Amino acid sequence: MKIMKKAFLFLGSVFMALQMQAQVKITAEELDKAKDQTENQILDVRTEKEFQEGHIKNAKNINWNDKALFESAITKLDKNKPVYVYCLGGGRSKQAAALLTEKGFKVFDYSGGMMDWRNADRPVVKEVKANSSENEKTSGLNMDQFNKLVNSADVVLVNYSAVWCGPCQTLKPTILKIQKEQAKKVKVVRLDADANPELMKALKITGIPRIGLFKNGKEVWKHTGVISEEKIMAQVNKVAK
Repeated sequence: MKIMKKAFLFLGSVFMALQMQAQVKITAEELDKAKDQTENQILDVRTEKEFQEGHIKNAKNINWNDKALFESAITKLDKNKPVYVYCLGGGRSKQAAALLTEKGFKVFDYSGGMMDWRNADRPVVKEVKANSSENEKTSGLNMDQFNKLVNSADVVLVNYSAVWCGPCQTLKPTILKIQKEQAKKVKVVRLDADANPELMKALKITGIPRIGLFKNGKEVWKHTGVISEEKIMAQVNKVAK
C-alpha cells in the first residue's frame, strides 16, 4: 500500500509539473506583443456584453460562464498554435486556462485581465451595436461622482465586485449585513466593476473583491479578497465616531 501511495504521489507531482510547463502567466506587455501575431489565438472569456464594451484587439469572445458553449467552441481551436486567455481580473481566465491545458493546448494566462490592461493604458477595441449610439454611456461613474459618494458620509465603505466573481459573491452577505446592521457607523456603497471600467482604471483597481474604507472622503484602509465581518468592523471602529 505504501508503494502504491508513493507511486500515486509521484504521478500526481509529474502531472502538476507538466501542467505548469504547459501554462504560463504573462504580463500586459507580453500580450500586447503577441496579439498581432497571426500564429497566436487570443481568447476573451468574459460575457458578450463585457466583450462589446471593450476588449483586446484580435481577441475572440468565448464566454466561460456558458460551459457547454465553451467546451464546444475550443474544439475548433488549433492545438498547434498558442492560446492566450484573459478575463476581467483573472478568476475566469485561470479556470479556462486550466481546462485548455488539460485539453492539450499551450496556454498563456494573462491573469491581470482587462482591469490591468486598462491601468497599463493599452489600446481597447469597442463594439458598437447596430441599434446603439456611439455616444451611449457604458463607462459608469466618473471620478466626480465617485468623490461625491465617498464624501456623502463621515465614514464610507466601498465594495467593488462583479456578479461572475465567486469570491465577490462569498463576501456579499457580509457586506449586506454590515450595510443593514451598522448603518449608524458606516455608509456602504457597492460598485459593480463591469459597469464601471473607467472608474476601476482611474482608481488603479486590478483585483476584486476589493474594499475601500473612507474617512471624510479620504481612503484610510483597503483590502483585496474575502475578509470576515470582524476584521472589517475592526477597521470601521477605528475611524467611526
